[in-house]
Amino acid sequence: MATALSCAAAVALAVSAAAPATADERGAAYMLEVFGGVEKHGDTATSWARGATLECDPAGGDHPRAAQACDLIAEHGDIASVTANTDGVCTMEYRPVTVRVTGAEDYEETFGNACQLANAKGMIFDF
Repeated sequence: MATALSCAAAVALAVSAAAPATADERGAAYMLEVFGGVEKHGDTATSWARGATLECDPAGGDHPRAAQACDLIAEHGDIASVTANTDGVCTMEYRPVTVRVTGAEDYEETFGNACQLANAKGMIFDF
C-alpha cells in the first residue's frame, strides 16, 4: 500500500511540475521568410529575400502587422490553411515567390507572383 501511495505521489508531483512549462509555451513563435526569383537588371541577375519574426499570444516580434497576422493564423488554425482573399485579382505575370515558415509551424509554398501571395496569405507575409 505504501508503494502505491508513493507512486501516486510521484506521478502527481511530476504532473504539477510540468504544468508551469506548458503555461510558458502558450505563445507561438514563427520565423517567416519570403524569397523572390531571379530579377534581371541589364546583364545582371539578382534574387532577393526578406524575413521577419512573428510571435502570437501575445502578438509581437519584428513583424510590422503582428496582431493582424496572428489573428489570421488563429482564425484559420495554421498558416497553411489561411486563405485571406480568394476574390482578389492579379495579373498573369509569372514571377515566383516562395514563402518558408519555421518555428511553431513548418510550411513552404511557392506562388506565381507577389500579388497571388498577398491574396492567399493576407498580412502574414506583409513585411
